[in-house]
Amino acid sequence: MNNKVSAIIITCNEAGQIERCLKSLSWCDEIIVVDSGSTDGTVDIAKRVADKVYLEEWKGFGFQKQSALDKATCEWVFSIDADEAVTAELSGEILQAVKDDKGTAGFYMPRRNLYGSKWLRFGGQYPDLVLRLFRREAGRFTENTLHERVIVKGECGRLRSPIMHYAFKDLSSMIQKLNDYSTLAAEQMFSGGKRVSALAPLIHSISLGVKDYILRLGFLDGREGFNVALLKSLGVYFKYAKLLELHHKQGSSFR
Repeated sequence: MNNKVSAIIITCNEAGQIERCLKSLSWCDEIIVVDSGSTDGTVDIAKRVADKVYLEEWKGFGFQKQSALDKATCEWVFSIDADEAVTAELSGEILQAVKDDKGTAGFYMPRRNLYGSKWLRFGGQYPDLVLRLFRREAGRFTENTLHERVIVKGECGRLRSPIMHYAFKDLSSMIQKLNDYSTLAAEQMFSGGKRVSALAPLIHSISLGVKDYILRLGFLDGREGFNVALLKSLGVYFKYAKLLELHHKQGSSFR
């Protein structure tokens, strides 16, 4: 059986971290980057390391990742984000998994999330299982503009070693991501005809905050755990508040 692996990454202005990601993929047989209008040197960095670099207009996360998947040629595909990296332990486990080839269609793996200089352990931040390794013919990305995921036909296993996610550089970068992602999420819900009550932003925000900070023990991660739980709950608040705002601008009624 073919046990070769294609790595796929989508980028846009990731010059600060794409090199770390790409260098951690030296074990892959093929590295494919699909960029959407970077102006910070990301493409130049990618061309020095990746096997194939494509320039395409932004189509939304799901469509963009599917475009990268369509360009892969190996039996197995490893999907990774620009702010992530693979350890030697994980690459070894991946290569052993595809070599053994027991008919599994894909593999989940834990993900470790970094805030500043601290690796988070609680609040839903670990093990944070993600499906990233799958057979090319068995997987396809959803068409979501945000929070896309790969759907795999067949049984999926689980690897032990984590993928490293350099998620939150600092408070400012988290706030910027919160604003951008809540806008995308609101637009996605609006396009899908989603309607909510005027209390939805508050209810969903408080619910997530209690769940992550208290029930999932986010408080054990100290100040960083509090910041992440707070900003995640604010992100949910803004998502639903922006959805209400979109309906208001359209003169729609709420349920």
